Amino acid sequence: MSTDEVEAVLANWIEQALSPLGRLPEGATPEGWIATQFSRWWRKRAGDTMADAERAASSVVEELTQLGGWESFGEALHEMIHLRDALGNLRGLMRLPEEADA
Repeated sequence: MSTDEVEAVLANWIEQALSPLGRLPEGATPEGWIATQFSRWWRKRAGDTMADAERAASSVVEELTQLGGWESFGEALHEMIHLRDALGNLRGLMRLPEEADA
């Protein structure tokens, strides 16, 4: 996801929120509405990418296990555990829903 894409998405919502033609939900402020829209978009977009990375990591672990497991690929499997832990931590830091919740 490029910076240009994020800027374009935000610019669109800013334009919508400030447009005299549109109308925000009752009690919503432009900045609050924009933040809500961005949060939903970001979680969906980042969540999908995170899920792809998590599935790929699991596939690598499965493949290494089938090809010889810990005896042949112990160090690689150990690193894959670190990778999956890091992806899980990143998911939490970004406040992304668990893949099953998405």
